[in-house]
Amino acid sequence: MTKDNAFKTLMLPPSASRQEIDATYNKLVRRYPPEFQPDKFREIDEAYRFLTSLSVMIERLLSDEIDDASIDPDLFDFKIPPPTHSIENALKDIKRQYKINHLTKG
Repeated sequence: MTKDNAFKTLMLPPSASRQEIDATYNKLVRRYPPEFQPDKFREIDEAYRFLTSLSVMIERLLSDEIDDASIDPDLFDFKIPPPTHSIENALKDIKRQYKINHLTKG
């Protein structure tokens, strides 16, 4: 899944805040419950999990499109610290995406 696909699935603009992502997810889950529409729910849940993953949040933080004043501190508010392996996977994902972007621009 790509960020564009995830935002389209949740019907949100790429500039959506974490609160907007959470609110839209909750609204769509009520509209498409897994008991009655499992495929649609799975698609919505996958998009939400992708957009709220640590690697995507770090990418959004490091993006040139976001200035320091518009960074949502709640985006990085963890009730419990993330497991170390998640951080390592997030960094691997960012490096991989950077390489892909570098190779496709050249």
